[in-house]
Amino acid sequence: MTTWTTAQVAALSPDAASLKAGEKLSQPHQWQTLGQADGVLWGEIKGSGKNPYQTAIALAEPAFKCSCPSRKFPCKHGLGLALVFAAHPDKLTGNEPPVWLQEWLEKRGQRAQKQADKAAAKDEPVDEATLQKRAAAQQKRNAAREDKVNAGITELQRWLSDLIRQGLANSDDNQWQRMAARMVDAQAPGLARSLQNAASLRYQGGAWQEKLLAELARLHLLLEAWQRRDKLPADVQADVLAHIGFNLSKDDVLALDGITDHWQVVGQRQEDDGQMRTQRTWLYGVESQRYALLLDFAVQNQPMALYPGLGGNLEGKAIYYPAAIPLRALPPIPSDSPTRGEGSKAAAFIPLAANFAAYGTALGKCPWLGYFPFAIANAIPARHDQQWLLVDAEQHAVPLRISDEQGWILLAESGGHPLHVFGEWDGNTLQVCGTFQTNEAA
Repeated sequence: MTTWTTAQVAALSPDAASLKAGEKLSQPHQWQTLGQADGVLWGEIKGSGKNPYQTAIALAEPAFKCSCPSRKFPCKHGLGLALVFAAHPDKLTGNEPPVWLQEWLEKRGQRAQKQADKAAAKDEPVDEATLQKRAAAQQKRNAAREDKVNAGITELQRWLSDLIRQGLANSDDNQWQRMAARMVDAQAPGLARSLQNAASLRYQGGAWQEKLLAELARLHLLLEAWQRRDKLPADVQADVLAHIGFNLSKDDVLALDGITDHWQVVGQRQEDDGQMRTQRTWLYGVESQRYALLLDFAVQNQPMALYPGLGGNLEGKAIYYPAAIPLRALPPIPSDSPTRGEGSKAAAFIPLAANFAAYGTALGKCPWLGYFPFAIANAIPARHDQQWLLVDAEQHAVPLRISDEQGWILLAESGGHPLHVFGEWDGNTLQVCGTFQTNEAA
């Protein structure tokens, strides 16, 4: 039986206001009808009109439907129904889907069938001449893009040289934005993101010059690597292409080998840049002792992918994107041969010095590492000179990227006792993504 937690429902919310409004609709007695059958929930609740709002959730995807006029997705009614299911699943007693729900399910079934037909048509065998024609067209498109990227990179290298020669303080926002837009035109979106990230460092105070120079040095190294990519190992080439902005299709990744394991969720967090929400879910394979990062994106009315909460489990084969340090992977594909799952995520948590040693080794293989998983054993949060730190049993400390409010919450969670802490290290600070009591409870 599928179950949801309130934390999982919170992760689906488009914003804090929607979640708060949904919480006000989370009591079963507020709903006129409640039911569930075959992986679908439904409910009817009184709104501002004469007819109740009709709300439904297909749990597998998940997918939401509501007859209210809200443009948010899921709306407060969808979140309210999900919260009822999380806290009071036994209250969804109806088992006969109403007519409006059946119509919605039929339309969804028709759309799914069209997509399946389209995918089947794509996989239909074609003659040799057609294959050659398609391959030639693809080769032509690849060559045209490489020409655009080469032109953009030449311009970017010249701009970086001028920037260093004239001094970092002499650049303004317009210059950075214009060059980022130029990289988008050059079909190198990864370089555009790198420039935007570097530009933001100028407003972070402290030793911003040092951080900006380090970021520009990595960018310069990436541009040099692009021009010499044919001489690099295949996995490093994959890193260079990914950071320039060449995406690998899901079908191409699925064609690669994977690792079947018993995966435990050790970290989760979401980011929202105002245009897109990004969800980062970290898994730890208890037998392979490897990490896997699941990246999910959602814009506006799209619900976010749903995974078990911290401490939850996933079984199956995780396939990694090619990289010198493979971390990003597709969600585990259930396997017919279940893993034993006899290990424990507790083995992942190690002293801080060992985490830094692993990071140093990884950085030597891929100088463009973004976030790197740190699993710190027996750490206590502490505040020193307005900076939050994690201090482990060997009295080694690491600075946290955390608000003061979050710091006090973390300290309260610790209660002065050691925690196992999972986070993402960016080379300067640690972002906490999950905490566990030392007895393994999340």
